[in-house]
Amino acid sequence: MADLAQAAQSLIVSLHAPAQWHSVWIRNVDPETGAREQSLCVSVRPGYESKVKVPKSHLGIPVVNVPWPEESNG
Repeated sequence: MADLAQAAQSLIVSLHAPAQWHSVWIRNVDPETGAREQSLCVSVRPGYESKVKVPKSHLGIPVVNVPWPEESNG
């Protein structure tokens, strides 16, 4: 498995979208089970969902499409 920081940077480049349209981060623990599970997370700002294609995995690492937080829509 690739280094997670490098994979996150590579994922950002592969999205082909301005930084204002999305957020990418590394998650090490599943928030529902508490189990150690490394994944890359992507949130796409509302209005840009059709312009940013979020893959299911990147470099063999699962990618989770997380909804943009409602309180950040302003």
